[in-house]
Amino acid sequence: MPAALNVITIKLLAIPNATQITANGINDHGQVVGQFTDQQGVAHGFVYEQGSFCQVDYPGMSDVNLYKINNLGQFVGSIRDSAGTIHGFFFDHGTLSHPLSHPGAGATYASGINDRGEIVGTYYQAGASHAFIYTAGSFSAPNLPGAQQTGFQAINDAGLAVGIAVDAKGTHGIVYLESAGLFVPPFDFPGASVTYPQAINADGQIGGQYTLPAGNGLPFVSLAGSLVSVNIPGAKEASILGLNGRGQICGNFIDAQKVHHSYIAALAL
Repeated sequence: MPAALNVITIKLLAIPNATQITANGINDHGQVVGQFTDQQGVAHGFVYEQGSFCQVDYPGMSDVNLYKINNLGQFVGSIRDSAGTIHGFFFDHGTLSHPLSHPGAGATYASGINDRGEIVGTYYQAGASHAFIYTAGSFSAPNLPGAQQTGFQAINDAGLAVGIAVDAKGTHGIVYLESAGLFVPPFDFPGASVTYPQAINADGQIGGQYTLPAGNGLPFVSLAGSLVSVNIPGAKEASILGLNGRGQICGNFIDAQKVHHSYIAALAL
């Protein structure tokens, strides 16, 4: 097992007149979704494909952010209404859904979607975060026993949902087996105080970020049952936010001059 993986190729994303870009998810066709901020400070969603960007906005809403896109081109994200409340939403066959909110939640983030149209995310209620799965118009909220807070970030077609659980010892990675209705034991990158999975592909490989005590956040992937650090060229701090079945990743990094970049890269998985 390698101590760390290097990227084979890397491409930095650039949107004309954008002051900041975040690449959040990538599907097997290489389509990337995320968010950019324009020179007026307004946040928009985007879909990137083969060198071209498509801006995504939601009528009457602000702070549009796209998180994941499946292989059918359906994507999920979050929006903010005029009262400041955050809702999830999804895009399907050219149509934006109505705002999606878990009952009683103060904020709802739709963070992942698989090819079966199942949506996962996080909602906030009574000062704590909770994971949810939304399917066929209904919410379910699996709870990890003993966790103070939970949240889901992505789900694959096998119904494996990944995210985080927070307890008194820190932030840990979690995997939920939808078919069995249970969680596998929480996991941590060796020595890390924070382990934050952000993506899972069809093969069950996981990508995310870990933080060592008194250290910067660094990217990891799961490989043959182990968590392996990933080297992003020029990065002092980095994350993996998207991972597809072709070994492509996307995310963000900060270089030595503290400049923020978004990237698409390829790994030899």
